Amino acid sequence: MTLKRQHHEIALSVANTGEGIGAEHLDKIFDRFYRTDPSRSRKHGGYGLGLAIAKAIVERHQGKISAKSVPNGVTTFTVQLPPEA
Repeated sequence: MTLKRQHHEIALSVANTGEGIGAEHLDKIFDRFYRTDPSRSRKHGGYGLGLAIAKAIVERHQGKISAKSVPNGVTTFTVQLPPEA
């Protein structure tokens, strides 16, 4: 986890290792109800709302949220907020 001021913005990044997120999913993971593995049921995989809620909160504060991922490597989520948010 890192927090820093970057180009007149505040940037919070959170990274971890694991199976990662495939490139074909990265542009959809912030959509409501989207799950990268369609075989996962709500019982085992959640509702697909967490990242959509995070995006709505960040955008409400005039910010941006993004993700980068390397399959079987590092996945990093970054939130960028204006300093007055």
